[in-house]
Formats: sequence, structure tokens, C-alpha cells
Amino acid sequence: MLVLGIHDGHNCGATLVRDGAVVASVCEERLTRSKNEVGYPRRSIEEVLRIAGVDAPQLDRVAYASLFMHSREYLTEIDAWYAVGLADQRAEEEKPKQYQKIIFDQRRRERIEEVCDHIAVPAERVTFVEHHLAHLAAAYYTAPAISPDKPVLGLTCDGAGDGLCATVSICKGNEIERIAETDRHASLGKIYSRATFLMGMKPWEHEYKLMGLAPYADPERADRAAEPLRRLLVLSPDGLRFQRGGELSTNFCYEYLRDAFERVRFDTIAGAVQLFTEEMLVAWVKACIQHTGITDVVCGGGVFMNVKANMLIADLPELSSLYVMPSGADESLSIGAALHVHWQQSGETDHASSVLKNLYLGGAFSREDEAKAIADGLAGEPVTISEPEDMNAAIADLLAGGEIVACCRGRMEWGARALGNRSILASADDYRRVDVINRMIKMRDFWMPFAPSIKAEAAPRYFHDAKDLRPWFMTLAFAASKSGLADLVAAAHPRDHTIRPQVVTREANPDYHAVIDHFEKRTGRGVVLNTSFNLHGEPIVYGPADAIRVLLRSGLRHLALGHHLISKR
Repeated sequence: MLVLGIHDGHNCGATLVRDGAVVASVCEERLTRSKNEVGYPRRSIEEVLRIAGVDAPQLDRVAYASLFMHSREYLTEIDAWYAVGLADQRAEEEKPKQYQKIIFDQRRRERIEEVCDHIAVPAERVTFVEHHLAHLAAAYYTAPAISPDKPVLGLTCDGAGDGLCATVSICKGNEIERIAETDRHASLGKIYSRATFLMGMKPWEHEYKLMGLAPYADPERADRAAEPLRRLLVLSPDGLRFQRGGELSTNFCYEYLRDAFERVRFDTIAGAVQLFTEEMLVAWVKACIQHTGITDVVCGGGVFMNVKANMLIADLPELSSLYVMPSGADESLSIGAALHVHWQQSGETDHASSVLKNLYLGGAFSREDEAKAIADGLAGEPVTISEPEDMNAAIADLLAGGEIVACCRGRMEWGARALGNRSILASADDYRRVDVINRMIKMRDFWMPFAPSIKAEAAPRYFHDAKDLRPWFMTLAFAASKSGLADLVAAAHPRDHTIRPQVVTREANPDYHAVIDHFEKRTGRGVVLNTSFNLHGEPIVYGPADAIRVLLRSGLRHLALGHHLISKR
């Protein structure tokens, strides 16, 4: 069975599922070079079909994520519907309900026509999967070590989609029974995105900057500043839903936040929003576990991109296991839509084929592609080019010598995190390298940390994974061990010494594992600093031409491009 999954909102992209296995998934931004691309993912659809070697007539189903999706124009012009307040809410409530149905039906027809015109599939093969069901399906079906006959607690939490912002479900076999849902007017995610907008940053993209800034806030000031948020949103008496604290919808809370945070320090605002988010999520998860008696939890949706909140959830004594969908914001919707359709059609209850053993789901390139990009992009440039017999050892040698190396090798990672194949690497033992990398290319805000990639065998030296959660995809934060902090100080948060680790196994990425292994043999350190390979404001690079362009436009000196090692003279 071949299912094409499509997400056509922000962070749009496409996924190809074959017999339950995710064989290709690509975010549109990598191909258009426009960060967090919005709209119908034409190029991603073509790319996943190409990677999988599938022609469109072979597709059994095409699954759109979300029953309704706004137009591209609406999603790219948010100022008009973000900077609003209670008066706007009351005006919105006066609009006739029939208007919403007309828009819904119109957009449904447009979306079917778009994919049918693009790849010539019959309209009867096109289906739609509700937004939060797609979020949960992405998490549930890809989670490791789930027994078909054992119930799992499935949670979703995001800004909003298809009228909802959070759901609670019991998952078993192919059954997903939703037992609670929160409508979009009581959204924890919308509070975070509106606060991001209030602070002059980009919603749906810079929320992580508030999370990174929060540890710098004075805890007492942050706690006091969070009081208006506690009045805005509360938990229901049974703890399974979020509720408005009064009349105001979180869709229209910008003016409320503006008034509440006027003349409040910027770090205090970030601390308050993060503290409130942690309080609400932890209390909600505890209540859901208590209500259902199920202690194995899977999570999806953009709010669960908050690794610091996930750290607190993972520490709950009543929780046995936690799996957070990697890059679980809306970019994961195409995966969830395709998997849901597959497993509902197949009827099988063993989901082993869908478990994500790695996230290298994008395109690769050949030695000939490398050579052509080098000939086209580096002619006359002052560089040296070699083809090391052992590229992994060559990279490790440079890192051990204090050099910084960009890597573009193998299949591209899917999602928001670079995981070694499209990464910039450095030794993590000297905090001064943070400034060096920022001056070279990244230009990150001064308070933002980088992340460590840790060889699986060395991981116990650097953090304590008490519940064996196996953080392979940078979905959880941990406190760095005191004894290991010196080895990764440049890849830890400088304020609270937490880390967002990628644990690298030999099975998931033999080459990247070998790089860290060689590095450890030379230095005694089983960890490297890892940050995404991109220019500031751009998506992560995709292929050789992108990598060479970024090398030339940045202060980077070394590029491991497949089989070729390129160094500026």
C-alpha cells in the first residue's frame, strides 16, 4: 500500500508511506529555500515520489492533514489577526456561522483540485485526516516498544487545528479513542505564540528563543509576572481540558498580554511564559495519567517542541515512559496523515514497520552530483579539495584540532533538528567556540545554546536517563552531569547547564557514530557540538549546491561534502 501524506499549512511538506514504513519525508522549505514555507508543498510531493521511486498513478491514497486549512495568503499575513483583543473577539462572534461553512467547503474543493491537477490522481483517492488525529497518529504509530495489546495514553497540544488545541486519547492496536478535547479558544500554544509576537519575534518560529531566554529570569519576578496568565487559562475540574479563565479567548489575547507585560523586563516575560507553560502541561499530564491509569505516554503537536517542559513531564514519578514525536509541530502532520490512513486500511495492529529508527528521510546525492557542484560552484575559488580514504577519521582529526567542520553527507534529515548529516560540528569543550561559530555563520542570539551529539555508549557520562527514554532526536532536555559538563560546556545552556542531546547510535547513523568514536579516541570526549548547517534566517541546506553556496558566503573553512573534503586556503 502506498500513501502520500500532505500538509499544506505552515511548515508544509509531504511524506510517502509504503506498507506502513515512512520511506521519504521532506519539508518544502528545504527545496524553496524559504524558511517555514507555507502552502501546497508541490516540490516536496515531487521529491518524496522521486526518492521512493513511485509514480503518482501507483498511489493508493492521498491523505491531506487537517479537515480545513487556511489559504497561503492568510497564513503569511498574521498581523491583522494576531494583534487583537476583546473587542475584535466580540465582533468575530457576530459573524454568521454559515460563512464559516462556505469557506470550509470552498477550501476543501480547492485542496482536492490542487493535488489532482498536480499529480493526476483521481479525486476519489483523496481523503482528509483531522488535524489532532494526524498529530497523534504521527506520535503513536512511530513510537518504539509499543505492544499491540497494551493501552497507551496519547496527548496532543498545539496552537490550534480544526477548531481544537489539545486532545486526550487512549490508543490500543489500531483504535484511537478520544476522551477529552479542548477547543481553540483555550489554547496554551496560542499564549506562547502571542507572547513571541509581542516581544518582536516571529510566531511559529522563534518560540524556542523565549524558552532559551527563560532561565535568565529571576524566578520570583517570573512567578509574579505569570499571574495574569494564570487568570487567562486554567484546567477543567477533572484536569483533562484547558479552560478560559474568563470571557477572553486566547485567539484574542494579544492586547491582554500587552497590557499585562507593559514595562516588564524582557527576560521576566520569557520566564513567566515558560513557567506557566510548564505548570499547565505538567498538571495536565498528571491529571490525564491519574484519570486513565495509563502511565505510558506519547505526545504530538507544537507545544511538545518545548524540551524544557518535556524534561519536567519525563520526571513525573507516575509516568513510566514518554515518547515525543520528533519535530512534532505541524511539519509532522504529513507523516501522521499518511500513517493513519495506512493503518486504518491495513487492519493490522503490529506497527513495527512505522517505528522511526532514524530521521534520514530526505534525498541523498551521488559522487557525480558532488563533482558537478564542485565544478560549478568552486571554479577559481581559493580552496583545496581532497577525497580522504576515511572521511569519518578526517572530520574527527579536524575537530580534535579545534577546527569547525560543516557536513553535507548521506540522506537529509527530516524536521527542525540537524542530526549529523546536515550539521556544523565542533569540539564542545571550549565555550569560546560559541562566539566563533556565531561570528562565522549562525549569528544566534547571545542567550541561545547549541546542542550536543553524544555517542550512545558515552551517554551515561554526560546525563542521567533514568527511564531509558533514548533521546535520539533532540526532543527532551536533561541536566548535564557535573563530571561531564566540561566536555560539552559549549553545547549546554550557559545559565542552567541543561542540554538537548542527540544520542547517536551506530544503527541509526554509522558514519556520524564513527566520527564521534574517532574523536573520542583522540580526545577522550564522546561528544561534539552540533548545530544546523544553514545561514542565519535560511533553512538547513539540502544538497551539494546549497552546501557550497553557504560555505562561500560564510566564515566556515571546512566542508565535508559526501566523499570530498573542501577547505578554504
